[in-house]
Amino acid sequence: MPYISLKNAGKHYLNRRFDLEIDKNDFVLVSGDNGTGKTTLIQLVLGYTHPDIGSVEMKKIRIGFLPEKAMLPMFIQVSDYLKTMARIKKGKADDFLIHALQVPMMHGIHELSKGNLQKLAIVSTFMGNPELVILDEPFSGLDSESQGILASYIKMKQKEGMSFLISTHKPEYFSELANKTIDL
Repeated sequence: MPYISLKNAGKHYLNRRFDLEIDKNDFVLVSGDNGTGKTTLIQLVLGYTHPDIGSVEMKKIRIGFLPEKAMLPMFIQVSDYLKTMARIKKGKADDFLIHALQVPMMHGIHELSKGNLQKLAIVSTFMGNPELVILDEPFSGLDSESQGILASYIKMKQKEGMSFLISTHKPEYFSELANKTIDL
């Protein structure tokens, strides 16, 4: 059984239905203009919304999710936040990723720039050894160096067997990794 299976799944407000299976080692690349259904697709895959039409079936798996705009608690130190997330997700943050992205561990979250907030959210997304990672516009707020580091990290994790669904306006970073593409 696939991790997630959408069969003719859709919402009444969207003039589109989704047929998609996400299996172990899949890399699903979703691209398209704003308002075409990318967020709805992600919400269906995550089970945040139920289809009005069709069906969604899910296997019980660990999912890491990075929303387009991450909502982080502002008045806590970055290191304390990651310690708390480690307890919740039963897995520590990847030190390699923290150092590569230069996450400012000793700052308060409220002090972080948009790019550093995104970096912290990315580190948190990969915690807990998820089987499927869903990234909605992962490059939002990142400089070109950090984008390259993240793209390389994703390639490494894919080689280790992690599955991905990535929605992005920059599909060229991932087109060679994708075995399934959805252009909305």
